[in-house]
Amino acid sequence: MDAQAAKGVAFRMWIVAAALAAGLVTVAVRAVQLQVVQKDHLGGMARDQYVRPIELKPRRGVITDRNGAALAADVQADSVFVDPKDLPPDPARGPAVARLARTLGVDPGPLLRRIAVSRRFAWAKRRVTPAESAAVKALGIPGVHFVQEYKRTYPRGELAGQVLGVVGDDGEGLEGVELSLDDDLQGEAVRLDSLRDGRARALYPERGGAGRVREGARVELTLDQGLQHAAEQSLAAAVQGARARAGMAVALDPHTGEILALANAPLANPNAVRHPAELRNHAVQDAFEPGSTFKVFSVAGALEERAVGPEDSIFCENGAWRVGRHTIHDHHGLGWVTPARILAESSNVGAGKIAARLGREKLYRTYLAFGFGAPTEVGVQAEARGTVNAPRADISLATMSFGQGVTASALQITAAMAAIANDGLLLRPWLVRRVVDPADGTELLHATPTPVRRAVSPQTARTMARFLEGVVVEGTGKKARLAGWRAAGKTGTAQKADPLGGYSADKRFSSFVGFAPAEAPRVVIGVFIDEPKGDVYGGDVAAPVFKALAETALQSMGVPPSAQLPAVAKAGAPSRATPVEPEPDFPVVESAAQEAERARRAEQGGVAVPALAGLPARAALRALEQAELMGELAGSGRVESQFPRPGEVVDRGTRVRLHLAPPG
Repeated sequence: MDAQAAKGVAFRMWIVAAALAAGLVTVAVRAVQLQVVQKDHLGGMARDQYVRPIELKPRRGVITDRNGAALAADVQADSVFVDPKDLPPDPARGPAVARLARTLGVDPGPLLRRIAVSRRFAWAKRRVTPAESAAVKALGIPGVHFVQEYKRTYPRGELAGQVLGVVGDDGEGLEGVELSLDDDLQGEAVRLDSLRDGRARALYPERGGAGRVREGARVELTLDQGLQHAAEQSLAAAVQGARARAGMAVALDPHTGEILALANAPLANPNAVRHPAELRNHAVQDAFEPGSTFKVFSVAGALEERAVGPEDSIFCENGAWRVGRHTIHDHHGLGWVTPARILAESSNVGAGKIAARLGREKLYRTYLAFGFGAPTEVGVQAEARGTVNAPRADISLATMSFGQGVTASALQITAAMAAIANDGLLLRPWLVRRVVDPADGTELLHATPTPVRRAVSPQTARTMARFLEGVVVEGTGKKARLAGWRAAGKTGTAQKADPLGGYSADKRFSSFVGFAPAEAPRVVIGVFIDEPKGDVYGGDVAAPVFKALAETALQSMGVPPSAQLPAVAKAGAPSRATPVEPEPDFPVVESAAQEAERARRAEQGGVAVPALAGLPARAALRALEQAELMGELAGSGRVESQFPRPGEVVDRGTRVRLHLAPPG
């Protein structure tokens, strides 16, 4: 090989060597870039292909009653989801999804739309029943998968449904205790890594890492499930029997403030809620004009301020009292009577005159002292405050004394009566006794009785208890008498406010609030019936529920019978001195504007109710028939009282209730 050729070969070898060297340098640089510079980024990309972080939610905490009976708990249930990439291709996809939807009882349209916009995941239905899960598995549709989640269940069904509330699909509280204590009940979730195989199927890790999941706290309520059940059943029966719109019942321990029962009717089953309104806790969240139960606090304030004495006589104007341009009426006219008789016969005139002695400012302060106009802070969301404003006129002072122009919740009224039963000391009502960490039993919350203020002195409270026992013995609350125990309480039958102004002619809010035993109270109970029909008096529709619930409570507590029972109650015979139905709550105040309204209704074809007092039953019914009205009789003898009252203009065909009593 000549020199020229050798030089060519050497040059070519140099070129190749340079190219190899350049290639090696490039590879080395790239290797450094991949292994050092972009190590974390590329490692993360690789990891994302086979690892997915998942969140393990803990079991939600159990809710129990005061004795440990479970009212709400979590159980495991299958949830069904779809991987759209693994579903059968069109045209078989549509029929397959339709079969899946039909099996799960869901609408196929929304399910198809969710699948269309999802790449790898779409819920079909969460927390299905075991029967639904088995039926879906039997379909054998590719791309349909299952994952286990916790499902909230309420083993007692409707029991305390409005108190407990409900949780959403993601396990968050939406109503009731489930919402107010959601942070405690939720527990603490943990995020873990889940491996995926080549077909992107999840390979869940061993359960070792799940031990870090903190289960939700156990919540123990003050409710007694036996008493709660009795309250709900008695209340529901009363609402149905009275064809009422709704009902509420509250039972409290007067010496601790613990809520033993908190019932609403109609009932609601949190396992199958049809509409969110079913879960409204009316006993706490609704405020209404209480009517004559408010006389208790008006008289208590007057006794406390010594504006009236226990044996003072008040002239009740024989049933009609003119205040400015207004007239206050009583259903049964009274003359000179004591405060005890005013409460027993529920005299509006008497209550108004006592309030006039007390004065506007002191009456207003009395209501505030008993907790009205402010939330009880029971711990239920959206609690009603009620409204209590200082009266500016004499007529406002009078009407407030018997519960018109003020509003309060069932819980507020019952808690105020509990202050009377607790020697005048107002306590904050409470619903949650303890919150316990299930891991180690640590108490995260331990509630204790919380005094709010002294509403009245012990002496005043005991005097009022004696007065209120008279209401049950021979007043408007006879149907609240207990078998073996002395009881005390007050009836109420309030006109409901008309949205167009004034008060409704036929809508009532009836109630009874009391305690037992009267001499040493162990339970305070408030019963409230919204818009009863037929027998609308609180003494008729609410007092029997009090009786049933109080007897159940005292028996379950093992309270011995009262040593001495009042003679009238023991004999079971009504007093001849007191009418059977003297409750005078409506219509109680008539203004010039209401007189004009009566005239307007008359012009539109209404008829005036004739005066029937003193007539025999047959003559009274004949008079009503001639006026194109219907009669409803109670008792025997001659007409002693009537509702609607004489002169009121009503629609033709209206039913007029007549109470009859023997002459003399």
